[in-house]
Amino acid sequence: MNVSDWTDITRNGKIDYDLETHPLQIMTDTAVGSSEQVYIFFLTAAGSYIGSIQLTFYNPPKYYILSCASSWTPFPVTLPVEQDKVWTITKTASAIKIECNGEEVLNYLFSESADTLCVTKWSQDLEQIKFFSDTASDAYRAQPGTYTQCILFNYPIVSYIVNKHCI
Repeated sequence: MNVSDWTDITRNGKIDYDLETHPLQIMTDTAVGSSEQVYIFFLTAAGSYIGSIQLTFYNPPKYYILSCASSWTPFPVTLPVEQDKVWTITKTASAIKIECNGEEVLNYLFSESADTLCVTKWSQDLEQIKFFSDTASDAYRAQPGTYTQCILFNYPIVSYIVNKHCI
């Protein structure tokens, strides 16, 4: 896996992807006011649905996290003005963080949701993604700089970097 390469979006197909280990980057070139949207399903390794994240380019742009939010919500900060955007989605055990062109635009804590399913659903291991009815995403990749090439028993592998060591 060459993490510097972008992969074109394939709609409605499941993609093996571990979001807890590898922050996901998505490239868009959508104008605000277009009503296009990024729409990603997140699934377990067995293919069970966990939730989805939707980003829409209304004016103002809004987000929706299924099983957590009750409605579309404007981002708490102003998005970067460039039309070409790289969105980085990171999931931890307690939150979803979204960056746009390197600037944090959302840090959503699951525990702050009024929906009791939020923590239960989003605490599961996410092992697959699916771009569903997505009209804005052009390509995706793992965030560069979170991997390194390691050698294990004479076979190259891609591993996550922890304290500058391969694991």
